[in-house]
Amino acid sequence: MQSQNAQVGTVLEPYEHHRAKDSTGHPTATSGRRLRIALIGQFGVGNFGNDGSLEAMIGTLRRICPEAELAAICTSPESVKKVFGIETIKLTRPDIKARWLNRANRTLGRAPYKMLGPVRAFLKLRGFHAVLLPGTGAFDDFGDTPFGMPYLFAKWLLMARLRGCVVAFASIGAGPAYHPLSRVFFAWAARCASYRSFRDGISRDFVRSLGVNVASDRTFPDLAFGLAVPPVEREISAATVVGVGVMNYRGRTGGSALIYNAYISKLGEFVARIVMRGFAVRLILGQDNDEVAVVDVIEQLRGLLSDADLAGVVYTRSASLHDVMAQMQMTDVVVATRFHNVVCALRVGLPVISLGYLEKHDALAADTGLSDFCTSVETFSVEWLESRLDALLAEKELRARQVRETVLRYRQQLEDQEVLLRTQVFARAVSRPVMLT
Repeated sequence: MQSQNAQVGTVLEPYEHHRAKDSTGHPTATSGRRLRIALIGQFGVGNFGNDGSLEAMIGTLRRICPEAELAAICTSPESVKKVFGIETIKLTRPDIKARWLNRANRTLGRAPYKMLGPVRAFLKLRGFHAVLLPGTGAFDDFGDTPFGMPYLFAKWLLMARLRGCVVAFASIGAGPAYHPLSRVFFAWAARCASYRSFRDGISRDFVRSLGVNVASDRTFPDLAFGLAVPPVEREISAATVVGVGVMNYRGRTGGSALIYNAYISKLGEFVARIVMRGFAVRLILGQDNDEVAVVDVIEQLRGLLSDADLAGVVYTRSASLHDVMAQMQMTDVVVATRFHNVVCALRVGLPVISLGYLEKHDALAADTGLSDFCTSVETFSVEWLESRLDALLAEKELRARQVRETVLRYRQQLEDQEVLLRTQVFARAVSRPVMLT
């Protein structure tokens, strides 16, 4: 790695000599030309984890290339522009408004409309130097079809390469992909990137399984570990407070009422049990559509608890990872299902029991020393969960110290990645000619 960095430094030396310095004394990634960077992803749709990754990367870019002009290629441009104040481009094509054109398009299997998609993407990328995929569980078809996000990523990143943009992935999650065509699209998209990093080894191994050479790719923690923890003054509570992250989980395909009902039933029974033992519970959602699951858990509790006991269960709506972290600071330990709820608990220094639905949960639990407190959301038992809560509380101080040490390591690693982005990605991007036609 040292020789690689030395080589990069030699290549960039004439360029860096003329660059401005940022507030830390490092050269910025601009040199008289305004760097234009597009951040691509499923942002603005109420997924706190995705929006938190976008926020973290915007913060990174403001530090390493403060003069850059940022834009988001995203699912909900209005929401992203309102929250983050940057230029936005809609990820998908607008619907056909004329009835006769829509009818003709459907008659031809929507082929004309699909053919226009890459052309539109090529035109929208005019003037950009780089396209960056910031974190998120980008490369999986969890609850999706091949022509959803797998195709959209392939389309936009291929057009970015044709435009001459530098394409980069930072701390992305990848896999699994169940449909063969999804795997093809992900392979095309991955090969477009000149810089790739993954949030865990499982993600890197998945991309390797697509036939992509990942020998020089790195792993860095989830970008949400780079977010600031909001200051919170905790309320005094005589009872131990358990944060319970609730998810609208309906299986890997996203459509199983049977799996959902079993999950809600077990979670509700667990909450009822510990409340009757004297614990207080704070229910926490992880994205907008989780609220239906919170409501269903509360409804179940009405049939299991007295009004007096039910008063020990609190729910306050969240709108971001910052809200989630603020609520978790009001708890002593967390049980969570959605991945970024687990991340938020760790970020604020709390040990967490993870009810996971993908391998990323296992990887994060192993790296934080919490493998004994991680299991499948579809197979856990109420008895297991209650016994694990007791075990975690018995070891709380030890486990919390391990978590804090791990998070410090994660944040240092994310700073290391900032250096690589500054020196290997955006320095290269600004030196490339931009296609203006």
